[in-house]
Amino acid sequence: MAPQSVEPGRTPLPRGIAAPARRALAHAGVETLEQVMALGRLALSRMHGICPRTLAQLEDALDERGLELPAG
Repeated sequence: MAPQSVEPGRTPLPRGIAAPARRALAHAGVETLEQVMALGRLALSRMHGICPRTLAQLEDALDERGLELPAG
């Protein structure tokens, strides 16, 4: 099956992220990988509900698209 095309700037969050992490991201208004990048690793790691596993899932999803999670 071919990957779905996505509008630039509207890359959805990956499936499989735990519910507490999804709620934390939704509460922060984060709906796309581009918004995850804007937050950065430090801000994400400080969010309640975001664990190291979730960070790894987000980094993997970004990496698949040739993007990188900034440290700040």
